[in-house]
Amino acid sequence: MKLSYVIVTRNRCQALLRTLDLLERNTGLPRHSWEVIVIDNASDDDTVSRVARLADRVRLVRLDENEGIPARNRGLPLMKGKYVVFLDDDSYPMPGAIPAALQYLAKHTKTAGLVARVVLPDGTAEAPAFPAVTIGGATVLRSDIIRSVGGFAPEFFRQAEEYDLSFRLWAKGYKVERFEDIVFGHDKVPGGRSPALVHRMDLRNNLILVERYLPRPLRKIYRHEFIQRYAILATSEGHHDAANAALHDARVWARREAKVGRKTLTDETVEKIFELGSQARAVSAWAKKHAIRTVAIADWSKNIYATWNACRAAGLQIVGVAENSPAFAGKTYRGAPVLRDDDAAYRMLDGVVLSTISPAKVGPRMEALVRRFAVPTLPLWQPRFLAEDPSIPQSKRISA
Repeated sequence: MKLSYVIVTRNRCQALLRTLDLLERNTGLPRHSWEVIVIDNASDDDTVSRVARLADRVRLVRLDENEGIPARNRGLPLMKGKYVVFLDDDSYPMPGAIPAALQYLAKHTKTAGLVARVVLPDGTAEAPAFPAVTIGGATVLRSDIIRSVGGFAPEFFRQAEEYDLSFRLWAKGYKVERFEDIVFGHDKVPGGRSPALVHRMDLRNNLILVERYLPRPLRKIYRHEFIQRYAILATSEGHHDAANAALHDARVWARREAKVGRKTLTDETVEKIFELGSQARAVSAWAKKHAIRTVAIADWSKNIYATWNACRAAGLQIVGVAENSPAFAGKTYRGAPVLRDDDAAYRMLDGVVLSTISPAKVGPRMEALVRRFAVPTLPLWQPRFLAEDPSIPQSKRISA
């Protein structure tokens, strides 16, 4: 069998049924060559009864408790496909995505996961903060490799679980690649998420990643970076207690990681994910080309430290961080004041460096920066298209 879909759901029956119908229409493979496994996370609506009627084309696994995202692991021993997509109950491939992804993976055996562009109902996109990370609901993965790295870590009930998985894939010598012309949809059906819990898990889980995977010098840096950023975001929405709870949780996990043994990534692997060296080279070459001396960094993104480090390595003066989110208003980043775009544009600048490397955000943010700033502007991420891959015969390439 070529492909398995594993879908974790809880109390979103209508969204799930729509997704199941879309898989029938959009998968683009003979029906006998793919399967669907639905993991029900203890729903108390009519999900189980409705899905049970589809037994001829859906395998249902009922759980007595809500296991969160790690419930995906329930599908590992059951799935028969050479490849697997762990879908959300409201995400699905667009026509052509699956055949193109499988064709690429068949030719590139060191690629463990192929990440798609995710389009929302309003036409905007969503993506991880780092391009080297998978995204739940829109990544085609090799089943044997996912099993070999152990699936999803149970401590990541929600938030950052894809980072943990991706770090392990890169550490094993595999790649996670992304193409903008492999497209999935995500309906973003409202669920029962608690904002306080999301903020708590964001901070807690990112700090677990720091303690588990980063070498000592970067561990100290990113511990500070993530505490500052995620605490600001939490407290700006009134979730100060959630941030404090996250810090308590993270301290417990830090002691645990030190005791049981860290899974420290090599410098080479860290570079592939965090791109500290490549971003420094890009900024240096850009600054030299345009005779840049003073810059603003655009956006207090998850990648901002790499951008700040690159600008400092190039000898640039950072006059501020151009950031329009009210959460960061009045703050400073490593001594640089946070300014709205309109205020930053009046500073004496030679250029702007966009710190955001989330593939969903670079394009729209660059358009806004180019309109507002009359100086050279540098993005640190560029899109890739499968239609441009030389290993795919011209006659079989998909349209970009």
